[in-house]
Amino acid sequence: MLAYEWILLAIGTVGFGLGAYWDLKTTEFPDWLPYSIIISTIAVRGIFSYLLGDWWILFSSVIVGLLFLGFGLLLYFMKQWGDGDAWLLGAMGFLFPSYSVLEIAGPPFQFFGQFPFPIIILFNFFLISFCYLVAYSIALGVKHRKAARKFAKELKKDSRNIIPLAGGFAALCLAIVFYLNFSLGIPVSAMYNLLSLPVLFAAVIIFIRYGRFVEQNLFRKKIPVKNLRVGDVLIGEKWKGLTEKEIARLRKKGGSVWIKEGVRFAPAFIITLYVTLFVGSLFWIFM
Repeated sequence: MLAYEWILLAIGTVGFGLGAYWDLKTTEFPDWLPYSIIISTIAVRGIFSYLLGDWWILFSSVIVGLLFLGFGLLLYFMKQWGDGDAWLLGAMGFLFPSYSVLEIAGPPFQFFGQFPFPIIILFNFFLISFCYLVAYSIALGVKHRKAARKFAKELKKDSRNIIPLAGGFAALCLAIVFYLNFSLGIPVSAMYNLLSLPVLFAAVIIFIRYGRFVEQNLFRKKIPVKNLRVGDVLIGEKWKGLTEKEIARLRKKGGSVWIKEGVRFAPAFIITLYVTLFVGSLFWIFM
């Protein structure tokens, strides 16, 4: 990595690290955090653009950063995540719109040359985010053991639908394997991916059911307005925490409201940053 990239990595480590810490501890991080990452990044890139006589160092950061930020804000307005997460995604684009050297990670991990770097970092982010979401949801279920037992009962009742569906898919995969074996002579051992698909299919079905259960039972609750805190998010609203003025207005009306809690997502950003820079593209998983 070039000298200024190590400085940017330090900025990203501190910024995303603090975001992850605050998000896990308090469910939110201050608005100024992603702004400070972006401002620091632009300042460092501006200085090195001037010193090295290469203004693309700065311009590429602004272009990719704004594209990432626009994409993140689109997800925010679609009520998929919070505005803070959108700004963190933008900050990641500002930090590393490209990567200068390719020697750190070797095959089979590194596929930098096949895709533009922004595509790689976005792909890595969403793949890592999915794995993080699975792990977070499972940990949440373990923490709330009563809810986990309730889900087990619901899953047992729902097994009459899941088993035939998974069984039918397994039969289809086996039929394809036998057809390819007898018709084209492809060894069964060479088609282990097809044979493993039914297990993956069943796991995906169960996780979809589990995700819906977690959202309905653990990510939303009804509370009196007197118990509202700054940062709580009302159901049906964008992922924007309530301010003190908004809470005061609701308390005047009285009654109760439904609030929602999302996945504490900030740790996924620092994981993505380090995996992408020091491991490379995760496209190899699907190749």
